[in-house]
Amino acid sequence: MSIETAEQLKKDLTDKYVVVAEDVPELRRFAGQVGQVRTVNMSGRVLVQFTDSVDISWYDIAPDVLTVVDAPAPKKKAAPAKDKPAAAKPAPKKSTGKKLSPLEMARQQGAAGSGGGTAAAPEAPPATKAEEPVAEAPAKSEVPTTGADGKPLSIIEQARLQGPFKG
Repeated sequence: MSIETAEQLKKDLTDKYVVVAEDVPELRRFAGQVGQVRTVNMSGRVLVQFTDSVDISWYDIAPDVLTVVDAPAPKKKAAPAKDKPAAAKPAPKKSTGKKLSPLEMARQQGAAGSGGGTAAAPEAPPATKAEEPVAEAPAKSEVPTTGADGKPLSIIEQARLQGPFKG
């Protein structure tokens, strides 16, 4: 196919809606679907994206098996139901004497905040052992920051004076 023919096909078919002939076995999966021509490549094959599916791929199809059709009617999206009664929301679960996890308590608080109801106050965390004093880290051995001549030591020189790591 010549470049002029491909360019003419591109002008004629780009952004048009097409259907595929049902008698071609390789293209039977597209039967009944409307596709939109995205472009025509230089070998004269039409790149079609089918609008009826979730698939966003472009398919390389010969132009002789395509038929131009009118644009499909736009699909109406279902309007979100905003006027449902508040009773349709699930009510927060009442405490049954069981200890609730922090996640469950947070969920109850969130549900109570949005629904306007009151939720039980979250339980205090269980008492733990008496807090033990934290042992202080042993003091670092004093490493001089200045040399014998009074000049400051570099970080590497200070590290050398500390010696090897005694982990």
